[in-house]
Amino acid sequence: MPQPARRRLNSITLFIIASFTSTLASAACAPNPIAVRIGNVTLANHQIARGAEVHVGDPPQAFAFLPQWPSNTSFVYGIDGHCVFKNDAPTRDACTTIRGGSYDALASKTRQVADADDFQTENVPFPEISRAADILKLNGDTTLTEFPLGVALNDWGAEGYHPMASLGLGTNSTFLNRLKDSGKVASRSWSFFWGRNGGSSTSQIDGSLVFGGYDRAKLSSGERYVEKLQNSTSPCATQMIVTITDMVLNFPNGTDVSIFPKSLSTALVACIVPDYPVLMTLPSDPFVDNFFELTGAAVDHERSFGINFFALRYSSDEQRYGGDLTIKLQSGLAVRVPNDQLVVPDVDIDPTTGELVANYTNPDLVLNGIHGVNANDMPQLGRQFLSAAYLMVNQDAGQFSLWAANPVSSEDLVAVDVNDADITAPCASNASAVDSSSQASRPEQASSSPAGKIAGAVVGGVGGLLILGFLAFWIIKKRREAIWSAAEQNGTMHPYAATDAPRQIPLEPKSELPDNSFIVPAELEHRTQRSAMRYELAS
Repeated sequence: MPQPARRRLNSITLFIIASFTSTLASAACAPNPIAVRIGNVTLANHQIARGAEVHVGDPPQAFAFLPQWPSNTSFVYGIDGHCVFKNDAPTRDACTTIRGGSYDALASKTRQVADADDFQTENVPFPEISRAADILKLNGDTTLTEFPLGVALNDWGAEGYHPMASLGLGTNSTFLNRLKDSGKVASRSWSFFWGRNGGSSTSQIDGSLVFGGYDRAKLSSGERYVEKLQNSTSPCATQMIVTITDMVLNFPNGTDVSIFPKSLSTALVACIVPDYPVLMTLPSDPFVDNFFELTGAAVDHERSFGINFFALRYSSDEQRYGGDLTIKLQSGLAVRVPNDQLVVPDVDIDPTTGELVANYTNPDLVLNGIHGVNANDMPQLGRQFLSAAYLMVNQDAGQFSLWAANPVSSEDLVAVDVNDADITAPCASNASAVDSSSQASRPEQASSSPAGKIAGAVVGGVGGLLILGFLAFWIIKKRREAIWSAAEQNGTMHPYAATDAPRQIPLEPKSELPDNSFIVPAELEHRTQRSAMRYELAS
């Protein structure tokens, strides 16, 4: 074929490819993040528990979930919540509050028996479970249908440290995989802000658990600090390790004093555990001892066995600290925990009714001093740390980010991609986003989901491209006829030869992918064996 004709054909081909690429680019948009409220959830016993509000089944049963690591499976507790770790044997209503809800499988019209293949083998000490599949309603817009959910068959020894219904957010989380595979989020990322839940109403604010991005409104104007996730053999189950270089008492008179000894040349390596029930665990010697000495408090303290499990309790006649606490990290981030989140009422669960009962006479200092056999355990940063800091984890990118938190109720969601970059062109809405498994039975919702919008746009674009393709084919056909006619007249036409055939490239056999499914379990911390003392609850 003459070169000018070949160039014209190439130009037409490139035009068609460019049109197709442009159509797909305009059709594809990133789904908005999914925000789940963290706050007081009213349960089936008409009492409240604080956690991520998720409804299970139909009719919907309310739960207060908390994330768990390194488990990949999500689970709930059934009618028998197995609350055997409590000294005062709780009633069923009380156990419902302790577990953040109770799943009545027989009451759900949408419950199914789940396939065993939908559950991963867990190499961690989580409870034995029966397998179910049911609806998970994350918020007013997003529902997962036939979601594999474990129902705990026993207590697994986590006591009050991790007592509630669990969203498994391990490295191969079934929950995160489902969200991404169904097109509801752009990446296997999640963000956590605990909110604030002090004693007074003015010191309380809802938090949020965001999937597929983060809430920009919850960030202060400070810098973002990014760290790599540790590997699965790390002693930190969440794989989020930070280095604490200082902890400073901010007294009400403006004086700032460090509780780190002046002679200490090394910093503290700590593990972020978002659902841990206190601000942090900390070696008693020298850090907690210094805290009480500098604040004029007693040396020995009883422990809480309520919501702030194993926090240190002030006595009724003891001087309580009235200032804030600033935690400084090696990355440069410094977060200030306000006093109304540091010294809080001791809240326990009535063993008969399941009601939360607050004791203001003997409040909690939300520090867990570790000593003896636990003295060298890695400190853990828990819920109240994430009332002052905002956390985002991106498992696809293998990293996590921290900011100083801005405790507001407003919301400004930002989607992030698998490289942990902000997405500037999100879809208009995630309204009525449902699984593909539910779209077949509810076709009226398909077009309102992001996947439906994308598919509709792509189908429309393909229809347009078919028309363009037909026009291009007709133009090329006419041009070829003219070219071959001219070639025949000029005698330049030659027969097909074997040397013109394209060269066949031998295919290399595919290599086997490495097996990365094995997860080495992270050991649970040793817990000091102490007998629980009985306390009189305030009315």
